[in-house]
Amino acid sequence: MHVGNTVIETRLEIQKLNTLPPMSLIAQELLAVFGNSDLDVHRIAGTIEKDPALLARIIGLANSAYFGYPERVSSAEEAIFKVLGLNIARNLAFSMVLAGPFRTSHCPAFRVDEYWTGAMVAAALAQRLARLVTVEPRPQVGNAYLAGLLHNLGLLALVHLYPEQMTEAFGLFDETPGQSLVAIENTLLGANHLQVGAWLGRKWHLPGFVVAAIEYHRDVDYHGEHQPLVRLIGFCAQWAARLARDEADIDLGVLVALGIPASEAEAVLDEMLGKREEIAHLAMMLAGH
Repeated sequence: MHVGNTVIETRLEIQKLNTLPPMSLIAQELLAVFGNSDLDVHRIAGTIEKDPALLARIIGLANSAYFGYPERVSSAEEAIFKVLGLNIARNLAFSMVLAGPFRTSHCPAFRVDEYWTGAMVAAALAQRLARLVTVEPRPQVGNAYLAGLLHNLGLLALVHLYPEQMTEAFGLFDETPGQSLVAIENTLLGANHLQVGAWLGRKWHLPGFVVAAIEYHRDVDYHGEHQPLVRLIGFCAQWAARLARDEADIDLGVLVALGIPASEAEAVLDEMLGKREEIAHLAMMLAGH
């Protein structure tokens, strides 16, 4: 087994400017509009159109069966106006360009399609459930969607930085189902993908609710500023992980504590199960396949 780093060594490597790829200019432009109450469709579309690969993926997503739009769209503005809406288009584009520079092919045990499937399931479920939360501060639907997409961002960083150690970590995780990946990462690296994602989020000045969701969505005792959102993302991430193992049954206590009646929660989960194949198809597009 690899001799693990200390948490200080891992954090220093994450924080070095030359260790991880910088945030792209397009990601910076998309980040700049977060918190802007007067979103400009033309500005978002223009930013997406600067990256032909991103544009193709956004148009492909808009034309997918998941969104169910009856006509074909062929431009970023059509995709935003007619199908996706501003928040979803921006959040999907931002997530894709944020993940783009990370090298994942060096870690053969990392399953990029599964990563994006988990992100998409968590995001779509969080978007649906956020509307039903009654506990204050009630999470904004768009924020819940983005936090769901990015909740495992730290995995990309660890795979990029430590492909050999993460190959070992994924192998141990598959061999010992009772042990969490976080615990294995702590042993091998002295840090885990929740911490690393939060460090990276702060370095890149991601919105505070995103950083909180990344760092604390597994912490059942979290009582910070973004508690309802973080608890919601924790549930959605857990359900997505269980769904990947064909274990859709889950305790709804977290959702009930957020003010969502169990019957309504079950209806949303059933709806999501019905869209499982469509979401997996979306994930393939996000993964660039």
